[in-house]
This record gives sequence, structure tokens and C-alpha cells, in this order.
Amino acid sequence: MKDFVNNNSGSEVSKVVFIITTSQFTGAKTAGARRILNIARSLAFNNVVVYIFSYVDFVNLSEELWEMHPRIYVYGKGLEGSPSNKKGLRYFLRVSLNFMSMSKADSVVYLYPTTYILRDFLYLFYFKFLKGYRFYCEINELRSSIAFSSALPAGIYHKIIYILKSAKDAAVYYVNEWQVPLYDGVTVISTALERYFLPRARKLTRIPILCNEDEIEPVDSQQFFDGNVFRICFAGYVKIDKEGFEILLKSLSQINQNYRVELYIYGLMEDADGSRLKDLTVYYGLTGRIIYLGNIDPDQLLNEFNKYHLLILPRTLNKRTRYGLSTKLSEYLVSGTPVLVTDVSDNALIIKDNYNGFIIPPGSPEVMTRKLTEIIESYNSTVHNVVENAHLTVREQLDYRRFSQQYIDFFFSNNV
Repeated sequence: MKDFVNNNSGSEVSKVVFIITTSQFTGAKTAGARRILNIARSLAFNNVVVYIFSYVDFVNLSEELWEMHPRIYVYGKGLEGSPSNKKGLRYFLRVSLNFMSMSKADSVVYLYPTTYILRDFLYLFYFKFLKGYRFYCEINELRSSIAFSSALPAGIYHKIIYILKSAKDAAVYYVNEWQVPLYDGVTVISTALERYFLPRARKLTRIPILCNEDEIEPVDSQQFFDGNVFRICFAGYVKIDKEGFEILLKSLSQINQNYRVELYIYGLMEDADGSRLKDLTVYYGLTGRIIYLGNIDPDQLLNEFNKYHLLILPRTLNKRTRYGLSTKLSEYLVSGTPVLVTDVSDNALIIKDNYNGFIIPPGSPEVMTRKLTEIIESYNSTVHNVVENAHLTVREQLDYRRFSQQYIDFFFSNNV
């Protein structure tokens, strides 16, 4: 096994971060995978060597450590591996530890959590308490807010099943939150999460959504509305209630009385949400104007954004959106297409209305209708400046390089 840890372009490595996660990383079409990559880039920018160990990649891909970017190594080459009974969690932990043990550098383990809470706890127990590594964790949502967040299903039997399952999930999530003091420190993505976990965390820092300013392309003549079809795009995990789709569709039904507006949707969507979206589309008279295009690679998605006049995040205000922060917002701001968001979580810390985007209070179809009408009617005179200011925001506030030293100080300094 080649000593990647101590052989990095012939120079001695002084700091190493091992990012560990259950979720897929290589080839994943998810915001989580993109977030992990930007964290790794941020660390590598200041010469920290990063290793990304994904359990899903470990099980499904060939057993090979490869350099994805300078100083960023990924275990599990993008080639399907041969099935092996040994490829279980115990084997994953042992192989990961073998790589970690080769390092003579100052090393920490950083968990990118998933809904596989038991596995996340096993990572903590194994690497911190059995093997003595400093162990940190990212927290990017309040898990306990997920339980009971969906609408009650129809029928007494389904209601009972929903309540029992949600109660079980809530209990597990609350127990998981009390795991926080066991970490050497946690990073959070929003100010609400910062306030919530600060009393119980041993060490805490807030790092918002990250993006890569190198992906910015100059504003060009594509940003023009010819008066025919105004095209709006949503990208992300399609959850009808969480993302405020009913309010959005009600607003679009009103706007379509004066303008032809179409909504294009990208992302994962479960069958129940897909069925509900179809029902709402028919109910609000928007057949043919709501187009679902599936889940595509994030790199392709950035090119897709150029087809649209507006990108939208119409979230309603609830416990889940109060604590979370959409990781899609950073990609929206990079894209060169203006964005409309609702004032939930930290959106107002990033978006200033009519300056680098558009922002409205959540929960009102009438407010959304007025704002969308305003955007359409003034589009060609305002869009250029809005996009240029969005790019300025990316460069000054959200580019991954700006958080490199903050990560390093947090992981490797005892004074933070």
C-alpha cells in the first residue's frame, strides 16, 4: 500500500483531515457530496491533506486511493468493484484505520453525518474512544425537526403508522443531539444551529454554504426576457411541504393570467411528493407549465441554470427551514441567473433584495405573486446588476478559500 499520507509531492505533511461519511461521494448527484468536496478544497487550499472515506463508495467501488484534486484523496475509484463478503462496516473501519495509522502528521477525523445515525455513532466510538483520534462533526440541519414534518396521510391506519414512525424517529434524533458533547467540536451551517448547539458543544464554529468562485462565468446576453415565456427553475431535494411548492404553484396560477410562466424542477423526488405535485399542478390549472426533469449531475446543473430567467427557493417558515440552510443557494449565486428566496434561516444575511437577488417573507402567495410580477416587468433593466452583485457576494463571502484558515484553526488550534 503506497504511503499517500506522508508522500505528497515530495513534501512533508504536517496536517491531515480524514473526512468520513456513510453517504455516497464519488459520482453522487447530491448537495452533500458537493459540500464535502468544497470542505476538502477549503482545507487543501492551505496545504492540509484531506482523505475522503465513504462507506457506500467503499462497498460499491474498487478498492483504490486516488488523488481527486491536489492534496485531496478519495478511497474508492469510480470503477465498480467486485462483490466481497468482507466489505462490511467492520472491514471499512479497519481499512480506514490502516490509512490513518500511516500518518505521522497532526490528524483529525471529521464526520459528515447522514441519517444512518447508528453508523455515525460507531464512527465516533471507534475512532475517538477506541483509537484516540480527535473527532469533529458537521451539523447542517436539526434532525429532530424532521420528525412530524410531513403532512398527515389520509386514512386512520396510515395516520397511526405515520405517528408511530415519527415518534420513534423523534426519539432517535433527540438522543443523537445529546451526542454532540462527545465530539471534540462541531461546525454548523446557520446561526440558528449555532445558538441551539452552543450550550452543549465543547467547541463550535459556524461556516455557511461554500462555493467555488472559479465556476463564475461572465454575465452575457443570455440574461434577457423577450416577453414570451418566463422560465423559472428550482433545483434540490423536492419536498412539497418543506420547499413551499403549494404556495409557489398558487402564485404561478395567478401570474399566468397575465404572463406565460413555466417552472422547471430538478432533483430527487419521492413518489408521494411526485403524486402530490401532479395533483397540485392540475388543481391550479398549470398542466404543461410544470416540468420535472429528474436528478442530474451537479456539474451539468450549473450549465442548465443558464436556460432560465430566475432560480427560486420558495421555502416556508417551519422548524426545519428555520435551522437549516439550503446548500443550493451558493450554486444559484454562482450561476449567472438571478435568485428569489424567502426570508428563512440565514437567507437575509446573504441576499439583499434588488441588490444581489430577491427576497420576500415566507408563506404568502400574494406576496410572491407581487414580487414575481415586479421581477418580470423590470427584468431586462435590473438583471445585469443583480447578477454582478451576486458574483461579488460569492467572491467576498462564500468562496471556499475564505474559510480555509477558519477550518484549520478550529481543527488544529486549542485556543479556538
